[in-house]
Formats: sequence, C-alpha cells, structure tokens
Amino acid sequence: MCLTALAWQVHPRFPLVLAANRDEFHHRPTAPMQWWDDGHTLAGRDLQAGGTWLGISRLGRIGLITNVREPGQHREGLPSRGERIPWWLAPEQSASEMGQRLEAVPTNGFNLLGIDLADAGLHYWSNRHPHRLHLRPGIYGLSNASLDTPWPKLQRLKKELTAQLNKGLSSSTEWMPALFEALLTRDQPDDAALPSTGISMEWERHLGSVFIQTPDGRYGTRCSTLLVAETLSEDAWRLHVVEQNWDAQAQALGRIAHELTGSRRR
Repeated sequence: MCLTALAWQVHPRFPLVLAANRDEFHHRPTAPMQWWDDGHTLAGRDLQAGGTWLGISRLGRIGLITNVREPGQHREGLPSRGERIPWWLAPEQSASEMGQRLEAVPTNGFNLLGIDLADAGLHYWSNRHPHRLHLRPGIYGLSNASLDTPWPKLQRLKKELTAQLNKGLSSSTEWMPALFEALLTRDQPDDAALPSTGISMEWERHLGSVFIQTPDGRYGTRCSTLLVAETLSEDAWRLHVVEQNWDAQAQALGRIAHELTGSRRR
C-alpha cells in the first residue's frame, strides 16, 4: 500500500477499521485480491516481483506494507518487500520473532503493519527503525515515511476516519460509503504543506492527494481497500473486506468482497 489510516480498538463494536490505497504504475502486472493456492492467504499479488501489499489469513492475521520514499537509495537485486507479508500471515510466525526474521534479509526501505485479530495485537516494523512497536489502541496512519508522519494526505484520511468513528455507527456496511469517498479525495495541498522527500516538486504534487492519477495516466491509485472487523461475542470476530480496483483512467474495474469469521485465542 501507499496510504492507510486505521482505528485500532477505538470503537467498542468494531476493533479494527482500516482504509487504504495502493498506488503503482499501471503497467506493472497485478492479480486482484483472491484466495491463493495455499488456501490460507487472501491477497492481491504483484506478478512482477512476487508477494503482495496487503494480505489476510483465515486465522485473522492481516499484513500491510508500504515502501519508504528515499530516492537515490534503491538497491537493485534485493528481495521484494512484498514477500514479507506471507511471513507474517504464517500461523507459526510469532510477533516477537518477526523482527529478527526481517533483519536477517536485507531489502529496500519498508514499513510493515501486522494485525492479529485472534490475539488482539497490532505491531509495526520498519528496516528504517531499530525495533518493533507494539501499538496501543488509537488511530494511526502510514504512508511512505515512518508511522504517523504528518503528510497532508495522511492527515486528511485520518481526519475522515475519526469523523466516522464519532458518528457511532452500528453496522459494518455503514462505514463503507463514506470511507470509500474519503479514499477518492483528489484535493491537492498547497505546495508549502507538501513534504520534501528528494523528488521533484511536480511529483510531490502528483503524489500529494489521497487518490492519485498522474496526467499521463502512467501512475496512480490501483486499488482501494476497506477492512472492518466486528466483535460478535467475547470470543468471536467477523472481518468484512471490500476492495475496489481502478484502471489508468480512474474508472472502476470491479469490486471484490469477502467475509471471514474466527475466534480469539486464550
């Protein structure tokens, strides 16, 4: 992904509400979200380098990765960052050992969020930071810098998510229209508010909105994903997943929806 905002254990009925956009070159081959051959993983797939940007396991684990924007520091020949998502989704992978595994294999800059609905855990790793963070309940945002770096588009999406939380919604479907609308926001911040990440101002402008579509149509938002976890009982949860794919003209390609249920670990 390139932009995500999530509310973790903030709402009494919905322990996770997550809204995210994946931005990528439109010529990069991609498979939409589907169950993989392992029968365990629900995710899209990068058909060029392998791996995924967001994946979900049947046991209630969710992994989401973003690149760190650091022009001039990309090293060719390193493993794909998207390969780390399946590591986290594996049921035998513990959160405490995940950091050691990430450190053992060099790769380009990344941020990784690992959510475990069965264990009520939210974790953050980055190879640009020295340790794992076990995140407390709250509202978080992640783009192509470190966690909660206040880029305007990230602040905008977090604000919209907070507004929905304050409405006291009682059904998972009530979240979807407003959050999808928030993910489609194309308002451009003032130049003075944009980050300075080492790319041209022209590209800072292109990448400054929540939903991205470059004038030449080569790069932009490829999919928008919403995840809403609902508490069914003290021990059971249901995860609602909706993903909307977009073409180079920002036209909808189709919407994919899944529901998973599971139980808390004791």
